[in-house]
Amino acid sequence: MIRIAFFAFALLGVASAQAQVYKCVDAGGKIVYLQDPCPANMKPGTMSRKPTPALATVPADSAAKGDTAKSAAPKTAAEQEQAFRKRQQDQAKAAKESDEKAAEAQRKQENCRNARERLAQYEIGGRVARYNAQGERYYLEDAQIEQEKARARTDAAKFCN
Repeated sequence: MIRIAFFAFALLGVASAQAQVYKCVDAGGKIVYLQDPCPANMKPGTMSRKPTPALATVPADSAAKGDTAKSAAPKTAAEQEQAFRKRQQDQAKAAKESDEKAAEAQRKQENCRNARERLAQYEIGGRVARYNAQGERYYLEDAQIEQEKARARTDAAKFCN
């Protein structure tokens, strides 16, 4: 007897939990769902009682932006798998491009550092030595040092911008 009374009270609680939902469309065409009837400045919209699958719903904003509306039918397993693989390929491509950009930035930074070091070496002054094909050391003359300094400046300007 107690179980029946408890069950009856539970059913009363569930029945009172149901609420009415109103679909309203404002002046801008935006859809709003309310628990109260639509205000005077909003137009009431129609709602179907048939539940639609969550995957097949298309937001109103994307349709308004010009995106093509997809069919309301749910996707098959093959279509879902194909979409998943396409997303994976797109992510892999984006990651590869990101890695390439990072490597290019690293190379540019390294070239800039090297050009600045060379320029600093020439601007410090003093004797600058080089080695010829026979392995013998020779010293650059002042005109050669100025040429190398000018070349280091152009390299620094090219790589450090």
